[in-house]
Amino acid sequence: MATIDVTRRHALGIEGGRQAVESVAQELKSDLNANHVWQGDTLKFDCPGATGHIQVEEDRVRVAVDLSWLLRPAKGKIEQSIQEYLDRYLA
Repeated sequence: MATIDVTRRHALGIEGGRQAVESVAQELKSDLNANHVWQGDTLKFDCPGATGHIQVEEDRVRVAVDLSWLLRPAKGKIEQSIQEYLDRYLA
């Protein structure tokens, strides 16, 4: 079970959703040294202290993140950051 699980609707379609998620992944790579790989329409990522995936569908994305025990106290702040990324890239 994911520590953080967020679903957000969008109107970008699959390809637009994938492009938006790829932009998020590039920012995470720059900011957090995160690695990522696409498997179909799902982007899997890992960075120090967290692993997860972003599943892209025609009208929504789902972000699931597993936090290490060290990052769990910051869950609220991390979840807020995820919401801000989604607001910025899926608008």
